[in-house]
Amino acid sequence: MFLRTKILFLFSLLLAVACSGGPAQKRVIGCEEDISGLKVGVVTGSCYDMDLSARGDVEVLRFNTEADQANAIVNGLVDVGVHDEVVFAPDHLKEMGLKVAFKGKESYPAAFGFRKSEKELLSAYNEFFAQATASGVVDSLRAVWLDCDGQYPDPLHVYPNNEPGEPIVVGTAGAVAPVSFRIEQDWFGIESELMYLFGEYLGRPIVFKSLATASIMMSLQTGDIDIMMGCVFVTEERLQRFDFSTPYHYYHCSYFVRDDDAGRSSTSLWQKFKDGINQNLIVEGRWRFITDGLWETIKITLLSILLGSILGIGLCFMSGSKRRWIKQTASLYKAFMERMPMLVLLLIMFYVVFGGAGIGASSIAVIAFGLNFAASAGGVFRTALDSVPRGQTEAGLALGFTRFQTFSGIVLPQAVKKGLPLYTGQCVSLLKGTSIVGYIAIHDLTRASDIIRSRTFDALLPLLVVTVLYFLLAWIIAWLLKLIFKKTCRV
Repeated sequence: MFLRTKILFLFSLLLAVACSGGPAQKRVIGCEEDISGLKVGVVTGSCYDMDLSARGDVEVLRFNTEADQANAIVNGLVDVGVHDEVVFAPDHLKEMGLKVAFKGKESYPAAFGFRKSEKELLSAYNEFFAQATASGVVDSLRAVWLDCDGQYPDPLHVYPNNEPGEPIVVGTAGAVAPVSFRIEQDWFGIESELMYLFGEYLGRPIVFKSLATASIMMSLQTGDIDIMMGCVFVTEERLQRFDFSTPYHYYHCSYFVRDDDAGRSSTSLWQKFKDGINQNLIVEGRWRFITDGLWETIKITLLSILLGSILGIGLCFMSGSKRRWIKQTASLYKAFMERMPMLVLLLIMFYVVFGGAGIGASSIAVIAFGLNFAASAGGVFRTALDSVPRGQTEAGLALGFTRFQTFSGIVLPQAVKKGLPLYTGQCVSLLKGTSIVGYIAIHDLTRASDIIRSRTFDALLPLLVVTVLYFLLAWIIAWLLKLIFKKTCRV
C-alpha cells in the first residue's frame, strides 16, 4: 500500500511538471512600470524608499547598507534594487554578477543639509561653492569622481585638514565611492573633497562621522553634526525641516538586477579565500577598521559591565529592602528595562536625553548599556543571595562572626558559585548587544564590517572575521570572570 502511494505521488509530480510547459520566462525589466508586482530593494531612509513606499503595486524591502542591498539582489531575495547611478562601479557590478536594467527618468538634486539655525554656515558654503564653480574646481571634481566609470585616481589626493579653527562635524549617510568613502583616517569622494575644500575656505578642520541613512537627519536636528551629506537629495518634505545648499550634481537612479548570463569564475575556493583576505583586510589597510572596532567594542563592553554591576548591587539591596516603596521602585525599574528594546533605549539616550549635550557617543553608549545591564545584574545578584539558605547566616552569627564577616566569608562565596553562570551569560549578552552602537556613529566591530563591505561588497569574509572575534571575546570574558571570582571568593 505504501509503495503504491509513492508511485502515484511520483506520477502526479511528473504529470504536473510536464503540463507546466517548462520553466517560466524571467520578466524583462525595461522601465518603471515593469517593476509592478515585484520585490524591490532600497536602502532604509533613502529617497527611493520614500518614493516606492507610496506605490501600492510593489513590495518594498529595506536594507541598512548598499552592500546588503547588492547581496539581496544577487541571492534572489529581491527582484530589483534601486539606487543612485554611481553607487555600483562597472567592475563591482561584474564581480557581483549584477547589471543595470535601466535608468530612471527623473533626476534628483544632491546637496548638503544644514539646520535651520545655521544660516551663516549655509551662506558661507554657498559663497564657497559659487567661487569653486566659477574657477572650474567643481567641474574638475565631477570629472574625477562621476565621469570616470569607477576608475579613480591612484594615488588619491589627501588633504592636510589641519586648519586651526573650530572643527566642522559632517555626517555622511553611508560610505560608498564615489560620493564619500574612508581609507584609514582619510575620506575621499566628491562630497568629501568639497567638504575639505570648504574647511580650507573657512580655516576650520573637517571631522567626518559615518551614520546610517535612517538616523543622519535626526543627528543633524539634535546638533550632533553640523552638516549632513551622503548623496542626500533635496525634497519638499526635507525642506520643511532643513536648509540645503546649492546642489552640486543631479543624479539619476538606476535599477539593478541579477545578471544570470554573467560568466561564473572558475577560481578555486582556496584562491577565492586568499583574494578575499587581500581585498577585505590588506588593500587600503582595511584591517585597521577591524582593530579600531575591536577596541571600541571592548571598551564599551567592559565599562558598561562595570557601571551596570555597581548599579546592579544597589538595585539588589533595594529589591531586598523591607520598605515596600523601595522594593517596588526596584521592581518597576527592572520591569521597564527588561521590556524596553535596547536599540530604542540607545536612540532615546543619544537623540533625546543627551542630544546636543556635547557628550561623546561612546560615553552615551556606556550609560545606556550600563543602565540596562544593571536591571539584569541586580536580578542575578538577588537570586543568587536568596538561594543561600538563611540558616547559613544564622549559623555564622551563632559562631560569633559579625554580619559583615558572615556575609563576606560564608554567604557571598556560595552566592557567587550559584550566580556566576547567570552573571557570565548576562555579560556575554551585553557584549553581543553592543553590535547596535553603529546606529549612533560608533565605530565598533559590526560597524567595521559594514564599512569594509561598503567598499568591497563582499559579505562573507568581513562577517566571518567579526563572528570569530565576538566568539573569542565572549570566551575571554567568561574565562576572566571565572578566574577573578575563583581567586577572590574561592568558588
